[in-house]
Amino acid sequence: MGIQRRTLLLVLLGVAALWGWQSLTHATDEIAVLHTTGTGHIEHYASVWYVQANHALWIRAENRERHWLGEVLANPRVELALGGQTRAYTAHPMDNPKYQTYIDSEFRKKYGIADWVRSLKGNRDTLPIQLKPI
Repeated sequence: MGIQRRTLLLVLLGVAALWGWQSLTHATDEIAVLHTTGTGHIEHYASVWYVQANHALWIRAENRERHWLGEVLANPRVELALGGQTRAYTAHPMDNPKYQTYIDSEFRKKYGIADWVRSLKGNRDTLPIQLKPI
């Protein structure tokens, strides 16, 4: 009886690991590159996750200490490389609990377990940012 339980446990752990790996792999495929030129006219690049929600494109700062967030606040004109194309946008931070809850749920829907794992890193005061095409 002990061997059957151990085998079942190993099979379940294997299935969970495979599911987690597939979810994390999907998350790395869904990354865009954010280009900012904020303070001092120095160009910065950052890899970001994105979602399409409510007829708009959104990115999100996982917390208010993200290195690229200060650049976006200093100069909201940004570029986003996505799907082989780079487009210019105006970034509109939406520092409102209503938007935060909604966009966080959209990120959770899209990125699944990978988003949950990121939430375990600690301080998570997300800031949703709507990108409007220029």
